[in-house]
Amino acid sequence: MPYDERTPPEPPVYIVMDSNLLIAEDLCGSLQAAGPCRVINVPHPDELIRVLEGEARVSAAFLEMRYDQVMEAGLDSALGLRGACIVLTMGEEDEIKVAKQGWAMLVRPFTEDMVRGVLRPMVKEG
Repeated sequence: MPYDERTPPEPPVYIVMDSNLLIAEDLCGSLQAAGPCRVINVPHPDELIRVLEGEARVSAAFLEMRYDQVMEAGLDSALGLRGACIVLTMGEEDEIKVAKQGWAMLVRPFTEDMVRGVLRPMVKEG
């Protein structure tokens, strides 16, 4: 559908992948509290790859993975093709590599304010 002044913009799409159900639910809730969005919760990288096949665009992916795991799985390019900002929720020792890629880190334990802080630069860019 073409965009014009009467067409509201599509809400952001976020992907959350965390093995801990409570952390995943908390992160999903924080994203939804930040404003209208669609959140896709996936339990495992294989499921993430399957979900990506049906998504043309993703605003951000919050991944419980280390930098090297993301690269080895090819998720950097799969998510990049969809315009996603990658946010790692583990592997703080990789913070310099993550920053060089233009990705973000969300250090545990995180708060709702920290989630909003990660989203703010994406809103300014997009």
